Amino acid sequence: MVKKIRHFLEFIGFGFALILLRFTLPFQWSTALAGWIGRTLGPRFLPRSALAMANLEKCFPTSTEAQRKAIVVEMWDNYARFIVEYMNPEPFWDGQTLHHIEIVGAEHLKNLFEDGKPGILFTAHYGNWQMALLAARSMGYDITQFYKATNNPLSDRIMQYCQKLTVKKVITRQEGPKALLSLLKRKEHVLILVDQKDGGGLSVPFLGHNAMTANGWARIAQSQDCPLLPVRSERLSGFTFRVTFYPPMTVPQSGDTQKDIYDFLLAVNTMIGEWIRERPGQWFWLHRRWKDS
Repeated sequence: MVKKIRHFLEFIGFGFALILLRFTLPFQWSTALAGWIGRTLGPRFLPRSALAMANLEKCFPTSTEAQRKAIVVEMWDNYARFIVEYMNPEPFWDGQTLHHIEIVGAEHLKNLFEDGKPGILFTAHYGNWQMALLAARSMGYDITQFYKATNNPLSDRIMQYCQKLTVKKVITRQEGPKALLSLLKRKEHVLILVDQKDGGGLSVPFLGHNAMTANGWARIAQSQDCPLLPVRSERLSGFTFRVTFYPPMTVPQSGDTQKDIYDFLLAVNTMIGEWIRERPGQWFWLHRRWKDS
């Protein structure tokens, strides 16, 4: 009963935020207000800030407390703005023109869609990954979003509503590998976020420490000879972004499947780690990414 009440209150709060931030305030006001709330209240009053500080100290042991606090402030600012942008994709893509998003490496995305194979784009909880989907749509390419449903089924209805403002098709993690495999067999393309902890995955170094890393998507890609395209969505300032599509990667095919998957995931974790080290305030340090988090 307590859980149901909490879920209902979260749903009411999320619904109120949707009405206010999407249907009431102008977008520029909404994102500015969200950024102020995030950087002002998040570090002071939200308990998860302590987890973020601990993760930062673990990964950047030579950093000062002041440096870590500054990163947490930027993280909350980015996260709060992300929520507004999640509810309001139209200011970035109105169906005809792309706004506030710079695209780098467009040729890599073009080649992925025109090679006659399925494709997986992978990224992290970094900046605003939804911008990669909007950038692709502006080029005429539709990508399916691999989506992890929230623990609150009521709030998840709102999130799926917002998700489908950006993409035409969503598959959930609850649908499992079969849905992903079926999609790839139809030679479609999907975006996956690969930086969360997966207890059933492989232990692979990430930011200097072993972390349980999802491997099912890599195994499926290997079995389907599927190219994998890294994509990074950076917040440059306010609500302007740079979306970078990198050259494609493939899972090795040496015959030693376990080693091939491990080596590929190590390369992925290393790449994402480099993005985070460059701009640590862009990543969501709120995940319990490591065993002792």
